[in-house]
Amino acid sequence: MTNAQNRVLVAFDSRLGSTAEVAAFIGRVLIDNGQRVDVKAVSQVDNLSPYNLVLIGGAIRYDRWLPGVTKFTVAHLKTLQQVPVAFFFTCLTLANPTPDAVRKANSYAQQIRNLVPEVQPLSVGQFAGVLRFAGMPWLLRVVLRIVSLATGVKEGDYRDWDAIRDWARGQPA
Repeated sequence: MTNAQNRVLVAFDSRLGSTAEVAAFIGRVLIDNGQRVDVKAVSQVDNLSPYNLVLIGGAIRYDRWLPGVTKFTVAHLKTLQQVPVAFFFTCLTLANPTPDAVRKANSYAQQIRNLVPEVQPLSVGQFAGVLRFAGMPWLLRVVLRIVSLATGVKEGDYRDWDAIRDWARGQPA
């Protein structure tokens, strides 16, 4: 049963589209659960007051959450202290979830928590991302090809949609 007052925001920042696809998927899962959901890029969100749950996500690039999502989270600190919040990120570190990779992903989650220590997130979803060289700016393509060779992570889609669905379903209604 949907509470007409409940409204969820899934706000995201994405450079190459993978995290945007994850955010849209999370939104669909929540809608299927009967929630009213808006999925928006952080650049399109000015006001958080209509929402009683805010999910904020972005890709990890160069061992950091994307700057746009970081800026958004800090800018809305006061409101985020008053509503339930969960964070999520996508990263290629989890493409091969070795113990070292999981530790590194956990350190990303802690970095995100440390951005706004005044906000206690319900959770921080950690999801593998996508490595697609097509469409990347040439410099990023070169850097990621080198990283790909060093890590053994080949081009591909490493997102675990079942894990993303489970995380989304675990958010409060």
